[in-house]
Amino acid sequence: LKHIRQLITDWQSEWGAESTWPKRFHEQIKHAQGRGQLATDLFFSQCEAHIEEGRQLIWLLRSITCKGFRGVGHKAADSYEQVFDLLTSLLTELHFFEVKLDDYAPISPLSRVSEACYYFTV
Repeated sequence: LKHIRQLITDWQSEWGAESTWPKRFHEQIKHAQGRGQLATDLFFSQCEAHIEEGRQLIWLLRSITCKGFRGVGHKAADSYEQVFDLLTSLLTELHFFEVKLDDYAPISPLSRVSEACYYFTV
């Protein structure tokens, strides 16, 4: 558990409190855009890599809990609480980056999502 805690700490962005993430993301994307298309593409590639690494960390946490924890009573409960705390912080940041990446660089451009026609009745 100590090793995975360090991996998660190393994975987390250095953007400070969660409330500052939208502003920091906006600053980073503007900076990349100011440097051109290649820098912007690189920024989004780094975001995508960050997401994939986060998903791997979730898988590691899951594999740890599937094996269970040794110990009795409060020691095992403490381990599960630590996993819950790690998972919460991991999912919070992972979700932020997934949503931002989807907002700014969707897999399919909206113009190609569907050719379906929508009819509205009043």
